[in-house]
Amino acid sequence: MYPKVVVFDLDYTLWPCWCDTHISPPVKAKSTDIVIDKRKFELSFYKDVPKIFEELIANDVLIVSASRTCAPAVARKLLTLLHINDQPAIDHFDFMEWGTFSKTKHIKAAMDRIKQEMDLDIPFEEVILFDDEWRNKDVESIGVHFAHLPNEDVGLTYDIFQKALFSYREKKQL
Repeated sequence: MYPKVVVFDLDYTLWPCWCDTHISPPVKAKSTDIVIDKRKFELSFYKDVPKIFEELIANDVLIVSASRTCAPAVARKLLTLLHINDQPAIDHFDFMEWGTFSKTKHIKAAMDRIKQEMDLDIPFEEVILFDDEWRNKDVESIGVHFAHLPNEDVGLTYDIFQKALFSYREKKQL
């Protein structure tokens, strides 16, 4: 059993930096899985991210990005240049909610868009947020399952992903 929606933070969740402070535009592709900025800083997804996305896509899970980035153009460029399964990563996101407000507001906005644009009324209890910042655990106040990523060096791993799914499934069976 998978949730209907999985929400990913970007920075230190999908990749090992803050795109609004560590990346110096312009950014260009070195390959389909590595980008480089003007200071020659190289960036790619954490190693398990493509596998996780492929599994979610194969199971018809909606994928949302929620980020407090102050550099949405940089984030968009990174997601356009980095590929998953031979397609730009950005194409795998159903919705993106970015801005300086809380993840609770991001998720509420995404769920409103899903309802309006896809005619799907998905309860918050069918959503998991993967995020490196503990403060975003407040999404549990609206029923969203929170999966914390405790180590910025490794970010989102397949093990963390599996543990979050297990925890989500156990909570759903209560």
